Amino acid sequence: MLIGLEAAARRQAMIAGIWSVVSWAVLVGSWFVSEEGLPAFSWGVTIAISLVVPFVVLLTLPLGKVANRLARHLRPEPPTQQFDNVVTEIAIALVEPVESIQTCRCAVPNIAMLPCSDREIVVATTGALEELSRYELQALVAAQFAGMRNRWCRMATRAEIMWWAIPWFFPIGLCGLVLGRPVAMFVAFGFLFVWAFMPRKTEHARDLCADIVAVRTTLDPQSLASAMRKLAGHAQAATKIRFGAWYLPTNPFLVIPKRIQSKTTVNGRSWTQADEVRLELLLRADRAEAMAKGGKASDFTGREFSRRWGKLGK
Repeated sequence: MLIGLEAAARRQAMIAGIWSVVSWAVLVGSWFVSEEGLPAFSWGVTIAISLVVPFVVLLTLPLGKVANRLARHLRPEPPTQQFDNVVTEIAIALVEPVESIQTCRCAVPNIAMLPCSDREIVVATTGALEELSRYELQALVAAQFAGMRNRWCRMATRAEIMWWAIPWFFPIGLCGLVLGRPVAMFVAFGFLFVWAFMPRKTEHARDLCADIVAVRTTLDPQSLASAMRKLAGHAQAATKIRFGAWYLPTNPFLVIPKRIQSKTTVNGRSWTQADEVRLELLLRADRAEAMAKGGKASDFTGREFSRRWGKLGK
């Protein structure tokens, strides 16, 4: 069962990477198109440049540098003995050292993993230590820690960061009006809408990779499922999470991602970003339960994610 899921996770990671590369390629390529719709170079050269730039970003985006920036905003407190033991056991199982184990004062149960350039930092909120059992903590630490050691999960993480960076192309695109590249502005504006209304498939791909690696590490999918169900009960607090600076990508490093207070309305349906978080966590819980019961966990991957997303607001 896990072998089939691992193959599905690799496919999802590659799809996420391709989607982010193609999206960036359109945005980058629009800067090489004149107001008359003609490329600055030949179409072949323009397309090649447009694809090479995001592909290089996907393969080389320095997660360690991003984690370093996030680490500067931490206010570390010493961990409890239980949490220290949990993280140390996972580190031993993965043959990976952990240089820093911390806690953070926050009522929302959450786990963060920062793969910094010179050290690994694992952080648990006080809410997680109070509400989650030892085995549930272990499952979440494995999902974040082990996930960041998996190459497919890291690729999906880069793809997710690239996807979350798309809104930055709009203010950059506004410069196109001054520089004689209005096409860049219009394309960036269009992609802002695509970004806002599309299902968070890149994020789901990263979570799928992380969950499979967690089960491989702990052999305890039931604890992963129960932890996700508990976190789903706190999904509304996703808009209150304070982690890092507003301009830094944080979602790949947290179990409960940080969201803004906003409402999406499509075809008479309305939902908040907190509703999206709850959907994602419950899907992860259902998948882990299917693994625990020997069911068909592959039923809770990409297509099921899209189906549930289509029911948001109903």
